Amino acid sequence: MRIAKLFILGAGIALAGMSQAALAETVTVKVPGTSMPWVIKKKNPDLPYGKVDGTAPAVAALKLTAGTPLQITATGSTTTVAGGGGFDPGGQAEFICDDHLGGSGMPFPSMYMGHGFYPVHLNELVAVFTDAKGKIVKSPFPIGPGLNITVPEGAEAIQFGLNDDIYADNTGEIEVTITSAPPAQ
Repeated sequence: MRIAKLFILGAGIALAGMSQAALAETVTVKVPGTSMPWVIKKKNPDLPYGKVDGTAPAVAALKLTAGTPLQITATGSTTTVAGGGGFDPGGQAEFICDDHLGGSGMPFPSMYMGHGFYPVHLNELVAVFTDAKGKIVKSPFPIGPGLNITVPEGAEAIQFGLNDDIYADNTGEIEVTITSAPPAQ
């Protein structure tokens, strides 16, 4: 009898674990080399960067809930000029952008990241959490080849782009995989 109760208890725990795993969601988004991480005009006018010559941010089709952990991984490569050498999602290792101005005379998106994230490289994959209208709800952050992060309050979307100041001449693409899991209880 005792063994049967332990078996039933063990099966219940296993099923509970399966239901939590079933709630995990994985999505993939493609980030063109020309993607800017956030829209400036009207949505985020206090966070200008670059020449504003790129394409819209890549937005993950993922329902976000505050407190949910996300595991983000990235593969692929982009260039900073057509026909130039390719860089993985970590960007151009020898070109640190941080809080500097770029060749356009404007800052890089990394200007608005917490200094604890530095160094941030040219063409490194970066992201930002926004509300449903695209307004930033928490400071941008670098992803590079991968990062684990928790969804902040007010976030309804996660947008991806590159840390650059001139986007129109970029080529390539980065594929980003985002896995969310319910917060531990």
